[in-house]
Amino acid sequence: MTSSNKTVVINRKSKSALTVVEPGQAGPPNELTIGTVTVGEPGATITGIAPNQVLNLVLPVTARHVHTQATAASTWVINHALGGYPSVSVVDSSKTLVFGSISYPSTSQVVVNYSAAFSGYAFLT
Repeated sequence: MTSSNKTVVINRKSKSALTVVEPGQAGPPNELTIGTVTVGEPGATITGIAPNQVLNLVLPVTARHVHTQATAASTWVINHALGGYPSVSVVDSSKTLVFGSISYPSTSQVVVNYSAAFSGYAFLT
């Protein structure tokens, strides 16, 4: 029995090549398990040698700011380090969603005005 080799060009600039030969006998099926899942610069790595490999994931950081308005007020001035113009959700001290008028004086400040004073939390994302 004879087999023929085939060359497939992968990168034309560096002329890297991969030699492809007729497949041999199939090995055991690969078992890919989830390893570590962390937060940081997004990425993934696979460690180990087939048939036992581990997929490690790095998920992106989700920017979020929680503002506590401890003193009842009808105007909330919220300074944050998120940059830009984040979405704002506000709940009162009873955790009831409250809607107000939102303005963005700068990319690091949000002002929310209400018809009545109350205390609670603002969630910026």
